[in-house]
Formats: sequence, structure tokens, C-alpha cells
Amino acid sequence: MDSNQNKYDEITEQLSQFPSFTDRRDKEAIRQQIFAQMKQNEPTRQYKPRKRWIPLVSTLLATTVLVFISFLYYTNTNVLKENSTQQDAMEYATEEETLIEKSADQESGVQSNGNMESSNQMGMFVQQTNEQSMVIHGATSDPQLQFVIPVSFIAPEGKSKETYYNQLETYLQEHVPVSSNYLFEGVSFQLDEENKEVILELPKNFSISEGSTVPNMFEDQLRSMFSPYGVETAVFNNQEGIDFGQFGTIHELALTKTKAAYKLYSDEQNNLLVEVPLDEYTTIEEALAEMQIGEEDYNVFPTVPGKMEFSVVTRGEQLDISLDNEVVIEDSRTGTIMIEAILMTAKSFGYDFVKINNISGDRVGYYDVSEPLRVPDAVNPIMLH
Repeated sequence: MDSNQNKYDEITEQLSQFPSFTDRRDKEAIRQQIFAQMKQNEPTRQYKPRKRWIPLVSTLLATTVLVFISFLYYTNTNVLKENSTQQDAMEYATEEETLIEKSADQESGVQSNGNMESSNQMGMFVQQTNEQSMVIHGATSDPQLQFVIPVSFIAPEGKSKETYYNQLETYLQEHVPVSSNYLFEGVSFQLDEENKEVILELPKNFSISEGSTVPNMFEDQLRSMFSPYGVETAVFNNQEGIDFGQFGTIHELALTKTKAAYKLYSDEQNNLLVEVPLDEYTTIEEALAEMQIGEEDYNVFPTVPGKMEFSVVTRGEQLDISLDNEVVIEDSRTGTIMIEAILMTAKSFGYDFVKINNISGDRVGYYDVSEPLRVPDAVNPIMLH
């Protein structure tokens, strides 16, 4: 305590010896000066330079992501459009194949060995008949009378052909559900194969509608029904003949055998090959090309793929068809119908055999396509008992 007091007294005495002075400066000015001095003595804050590349990289990354997303969207959009286009292009073919596949359940038991099952089901054709049966060639048409639909009734031997022909309307109504008018109502038939003619007994006042559609179909059906027997003339056995519309009155009609391309008539109830008459100057190549064209307005579809390219060579009674591109002919109902339609078309051109080359596999349906195929005896067969 005494020590501290002594130091205090000593300091007080020393201060009293300093000369006295008066500071006339403004107190506020002194205060500002002190603050300024303190600010100068304050340590300077060190700032690190900003890394300006970070926002640049972020921008580039964002841009890249946007471009990538846009590319994906554009690509997906194009793929969707392309798929849609392909789907549209395939829609007809898919629909056609679906319709064709319906006929798979309608196959008759008629096969190349001539055996026939007890069935009234519809197939595409019969290769050969056996000794206990014969073919009765009938015909009808689509509802618009544009295409002949040949029908082959496989009938037991023991009755005459005339007996079956005079019941033809009944057979067609029972077995071929095509809503088309029967053009031979009240007509009876007498077949004279020796003289190559068929005689039609016409009912009184029998006539053909005006115009050309019905007369043409009348003639085409007669040709389809009787030319397979070698018949060349239809004779109308009445005094007045038959009013053939714009063609006038006639007493007989030449049934010249014609070339034909075969296509598929397919509706909700039927899958049948139809004849498309061809000009006598038509080549087999042109006939095969015609088979690639459908006429959907009449429920008629192509039997040869539109993209299939081919070349043909005639070797006597055999037609060789070579596929020139990579169109796949599958072992399916569609492929089977194509084979059958080609065989029937070749038959109308006078061929007895067809060999198809460069086809994938050795079989299409129940056909061994590694060997020449014999043309069939009849098309669209129906079994009668």
C-alpha cells in the first residue's frame, strides 16, 4: 500500500514540473483526427481474386445439358415420326395378313396326295381328286359384280355332272356366304363334253340386266364353270335367244379360255381366291406384277408382296420364278396363299409345274418348295357328301 502511494506521489511531482500550455483546437476536430489515425493503423483485409472461370464452366455445362436434352427430344420425336410412318406403311400389309390368317381355320383336308377328309370347310385349292370323286366347277362373284369367285365342289362319283350343276344355286347358298345375286336362277344345264359345249335351258322371260356389268359377269362365270372341261361354247336353248343388254340378243356365247391373275377376296366370312381376267397378250411377268396390287374397295387384296422382285424363265411346261431380292417368304398362311395363287395363275398361262428359286427354307406351309410344284386341279374346294 505504502509502495503504491510513493509511486503515485513521485509521478505527480514530476508532472507538476512540466510547463503548462493550452490546446485551443475544437474537440470535434480532435476526435475526427483520432478516428482517422485509428483507421490508418487498422490492418488491411486481403481479398483473394475471384475465380471467374467457375460461372463460365457452369454456363457451358448448362448449355451442354440443354443441347443434349434438345437432341434427345428431337431424336425421339423423329423416331416416333418414323415409327408412325412405318406403322402407316405397314398398316395395310398387317391388315391384309390378319385377314388372310382367318382362312387358316377354314382349310379343307384336300392335300396333294388326293386324300379328302369329311369336311365342308373351305380351302384354297385341291391338287388332285381320287377315283371316287369329281370336281364340279361353280362360280359366284363379289357383291359389286367385279370379280369372279371360282368354287370347286368335290362331289362323290355316282351322279352326273348335270345333276350337281342343276343344284348349284343350293350348294352356293349353303357353303359360300357371299352376298351376291345368283345369275342362273331357273336355268338348267346339259353338259356335252364331246362337242365341247354346254346347253342352257332358260326359263321363260329370262333376261340380263341392261348395261355391261351383269352381261360381262354372266359370261365370265360361264367360262369359269365350264372351260375346265374343255367347253368352248354356251348354247341358249330357246327360240328367242337371250337379251344380252347392250350387246343385243344372242343365241350362243363363245367361252374362250383366258389368262387370269389370282388375288384374295377376304371379308368377315370369306377368304377365297378370285380371278382377275387378263388380256391374251399379258405376259406371266405382268400377271405376277398384277398380283401385287390390291383393290380394297372390293375387299380384294394382293397375293404377292409388293416389294418382291423376281425374274421368270419358261422351261417347256415348267415356269421358273427366281426371287431377286431379300424379301422373306415365311412359312405361314400368308406364304401358303401366295404359293397357291401363283400356281393357279401359272395354270391359266398353260404351265403344269412351277419352281420357285431363292426362297428361304425348303417349305412354305405344306409345300416343299425345293422341288417343282404341280399346278392344282381346282380352286376354293368344298366337300359335298
